Amino acid sequence: MNYLVYLHSIWITQKKLSQIFKHNSDYKYFFDNINSKILVKYWFNEEQITKILLNKKNINFNKIESIIESLNIKLITINDNNYPKLLKQIYNFPYFLYVRGELKNDEFFSIVWSRKMTSYTKKVWENIIPDLTKYFTIVSWWAWGCDSLAHKITLDNNKKTVSVFWTWIDIIYPSSNKILFDKIIDNWGALISIFPLWTIWSKYSFPIRNEIVAWMSLWTLVLEAWEKSWTLITANLSLELWRELFAIPWDIFNPNFIWTNNLIKNSHAKLITSSDDILNEFNYKIIKKDIKIVFWNKIQEDIFTLLKYNLNLSIDELIEKTKYSYWELSLNLSIMELNRLINKDMFWKYEINNKN
Repeated sequence: MNYLVYLHSIWITQKKLSQIFKHNSDYKYFFDNINSKILVKYWFNEEQITKILLNKKNINFNKIESIIESLNIKLITINDNNYPKLLKQIYNFPYFLYVRGELKNDEFFSIVWSRKMTSYTKKVWENIIPDLTKYFTIVSWWAWGCDSLAHKITLDNNKKTVSVFWTWIDIIYPSSNKILFDKIIDNWGALISIFPLWTIWSKYSFPIRNEIVAWMSLWTLVLEAWEKSWTLITANLSLELWRELFAIPWDIFNPNFIWTNNLIKNSHAKLITSSDDILNEFNYKIIKKDIKIVFWNKIQEDIFTLLKYNLNLSIDELIEKTKYSYWELSLNLSIMELNRLINKDMFWKYEINNKN
């Protein structure tokens, strides 16, 4: 299979590989016998032929094999049973995937949102994802900050997730994401890419990555999408392929929610306010245990009720809304933190602890 990587590394595209190996898979024979005549047969132009032949002449076999071995990279072609079944149904399917970890034909559920994530979206996601992971393998893209949140929350629930790269699979950016990727692999999830060796990100690779995220799943949830967000590409691709699209509504004055609200308003996406809205759509039922919360006093009960509907509040905001004194609130907030009823976010605002 390394010969398939060699062919891709000398810039024979996924589309061309699909044409060349439609009826056979003798990658070694084709690689060894590449010449201008053969390439013309598959509609390569003169410039492409010159580039491919030059790349073949300069290819570093040892370096490629070393990377494949050190990262334990697997290749999954369109002919393999664990190639995602929904990708096979599209016209321009990738001929093969680079995979780290374990990729199986699970029921995939895609999650997409804007990189300018609000605390509202974070709270919504922390409430919805635990139930979804019981039935679906979560699919999302990878990057820094909020783009990694879907994977982090899924892993916190000891479930599988798939991260789709817009670079080649050996590029880890930022370096802190290495810990996350190792956890995905250790938890029977997968990292996947369709890009050739040493491909770095570009404006052209973003939409391709978004296509894979949309095409792998029957269902996509859009949490945020501002006017020029890449999220819209994934949402539109899902609609074009008659996939189910769900969206979370919110503030009509917030630019992060312009297009999620529009998707709902124009009946392109189904309005979702809880995981039950999604699971009931497919006759999945979750039995939830009613956990009785015991408060020490009325102050704690009022704090909890406010946080339940306001998501997160600072102590000054709580003083304003409750009219309790700083001393009363400070004492009870500390007690509620110790009892794991609430916690502080990165902005020192209080929120309900959903990990109870």
